[in-house]
Amino acid sequence: MFKPLSDLVKSFGKDSDNLLANRYQLITQIGRGAMGQVFKAIDKSSGDNIVAVKFLSQALLDEKMRHRFETEAKISALLGEQSNHIVKVKDYGLGNDQVPFYVMEYLEGDDLDHLVKKKSISIRRFLFLTRQICLGLECAHNGILVNGELAPIIHRDIKPSNIFLAKTADKEIIVKILDFGIAQIRNPEQGKTQESFMGTPEYCSPEQMAEDELHPTSDIYSLGVLMYQMLTQKTPITSEYRNFQAWYKAHQENIPQSLPSYLELPKDLENMIMRCLAKSPADRPQNIGEILKIITPLEREYNNKNALEKSSQLFTAKEQNINKILPLQQIYLQSNWPQDKPQKKIVFPCLTEAQEGSFSSLWTMLESQDIQIFKPQSTLCFNHFMYQLAPHPMILWVNLLYCRHHEPKWLPCYLDLKTEIGYQISTNLISKSLYYIILFEINKPKKYEQLLTVKISEEKIQHLQHFIIKSSSWQGKNQPELSKINLKKQFESVKNTILSAIYKSTK
Repeated sequence: MFKPLSDLVKSFGKDSDNLLANRYQLITQIGRGAMGQVFKAIDKSSGDNIVAVKFLSQALLDEKMRHRFETEAKISALLGEQSNHIVKVKDYGLGNDQVPFYVMEYLEGDDLDHLVKKKSISIRRFLFLTRQICLGLECAHNGILVNGELAPIIHRDIKPSNIFLAKTADKEIIVKILDFGIAQIRNPEQGKTQESFMGTPEYCSPEQMAEDELHPTSDIYSLGVLMYQMLTQKTPITSEYRNFQAWYKAHQENIPQSLPSYLELPKDLENMIMRCLAKSPADRPQNIGEILKIITPLEREYNNKNALEKSSQLFTAKEQNINKILPLQQIYLQSNWPQDKPQKKIVFPCLTEAQEGSFSSLWTMLESQDIQIFKPQSTLCFNHFMYQLAPHPMILWVNLLYCRHHEPKWLPCYLDLKTEIGYQISTNLISKSLYYIILFEINKPKKYEQLLTVKISEEKIQHLQHFIIKSSSWQGKNQPELSKINLKKQFESVKNTILSAIYKSTK
């Protein structure tokens, strides 16, 4: 006999030493789904941090469901490390009566379903939320390593209730994709077709309903339904009845309703959403990157419009023209570490618009002791560019911070030339022949600690130029992760050669 989870909560009460896994003190139930229940809890071994604990439903305690539950935890743990837009899983174990559980970050906020039912979403807010959903999905579709090979993750249940709008400490919103409970790993060594239908019929692609082989384009169809609903509060395809057979017919045969003209959407955005809803996977955007190419510049455009509207209330037309764009140094001084980036040792590129023009920069977080070492007056920075044309045009942009008598620090960063930001930064590096490295200290996101200016030699500029020209005519499958793996291997093999050349040049 299994104890009800409500009884388990009582046994892990405040006055009891009986903690879950000798660590977690359950407080109250905060959610319930098809596969289990979620509880708010205190992690007693990490300074009483609040966490969320998900238990597998006791009605599903067979070997198959245990395996699926464990797989969900592993997928979320791996993807959560790669993207801030996927809920982070921190622990997995067995509770009383061998009930499996896993521990997640605790999120304050509400799901997208609540927002959509409450009110229609402005285009600006739609773009802001959709870009973050896309970044999380793109991470999943890029995949995880299985037996040394990249295996894409297909979520299979993209819908408003699985998109969480979490509030940060600064009261900002960050989107988190939840519930990888029925996600499919496209492992080449296993069968590619679905074992059986799983999902929410209202949002499922025709091929998912038909239990056919799935690709990331299936999630893109579900994303299309979600985007349509965010803008209209309705789904683009309706079914006469709410059963599987009726939804199967609807997705196979019914033509999606057009987006209402009153929305006054940009034509590119409208066409992209309707393409996502194509019956044939081949007629949809083939990857999330294609969607981000539409969403990202539009979001920037709408943000600029919004900023101008606000500033027009404060300044005269003359003052507005003067103050519209700030000097570069002032922009950097006012910049905080982005909230959609984890506060850990990562490196990412950024393009900044300033009065002096557009400038590229590399943002990174370092430990306090490294920040003190790598000061502008005593640090040399060496850059190195490595290229991979196939299977995907990619640049590995390597920086090395060097200070005599201290261990050098590598700062590698990828530039995907099939993405807008990757291409823009690459061409900007060529036009400016310099960039900035901005160093933040871990857990101090409010202001950078060091700003380094780095120049690029004429020879390296020419190599960059040549590669970008070659990559512009490249056509093939989008496989960025494979090129990243190849570049990383090449980089590891030449690290010592680069260091030797630097030691010789600095003697």
